[in-house]
Amino acid sequence: MEAADAVDPAERKAVPARVPLGLRERKKLETFRALQSAARRLVGERGLANVTIEEIAEAANVSKRTFFNYFESKEAAVVDPEMGKVELLASELARRPLDETPLEGLWRATLVVLKEHAAGVQDTSALLAANQALVTRQAASYAKYHEVITEWAAARAGCEPGDLYPELLARVAGVMTHLSVTRWEPGSGVEGYIRLSDEIFRLLAAGLAAPQPPATS
Repeated sequence: MEAADAVDPAERKAVPARVPLGLRERKKLETFRALQSAARRLVGERGLANVTIEEIAEAANVSKRTFFNYFESKEAAVVDPEMGKVELLASELARRPLDETPLEGLWRATLVVLKEHAAGVQDTSALLAANQALVTRQAASYAKYHEVITEWAAARAGCEPGDLYPELLARVAGVMTHLSVTRWEPGSGVEGYIRLSDEIFRLLAAGLAAPQPPATS
């Protein structure tokens, strides 16, 4: 997509550079990742119904009480977004220039998040295919992204987060994500996932015009 003429930098929202995590935040992130890694490994080996919260906590070398400081269920431990992922999306959205359409700005911000948290896509795709409960939980966890997107879109459009346009944009983003996950071939790697996501975005940006059939010789 071709960008429009650049706007005056003074018109762009000033956003401070990302601050490195402090020691406490890094330790919390390490614990989160240890629990999520253990949950995904155990569920992948045994199936969701055959794994307990106690076993996940033990595999991560933490207590059951610590588990509940991070997750409310074993389903959440498998599919909830990594700590900082939602905040990263909010930060990247705030950085998008005003000469982009909201749809393009949303995609460019999402692309940063995809590249930075790509491992989670590979870790969960097969688990989601085998466990409907995880699909349900993932849909519920999307509410965090939904709120970030509607607030950003409302600010860009000069309306309220509950108005039709912000709600539509957030739901379109949810459909894009769901379609990317369900149609992605894990053998293509993260690069394949990003290519598929980009193709979906471009179809939307083109107004869902029907693709041209391949030329015949």
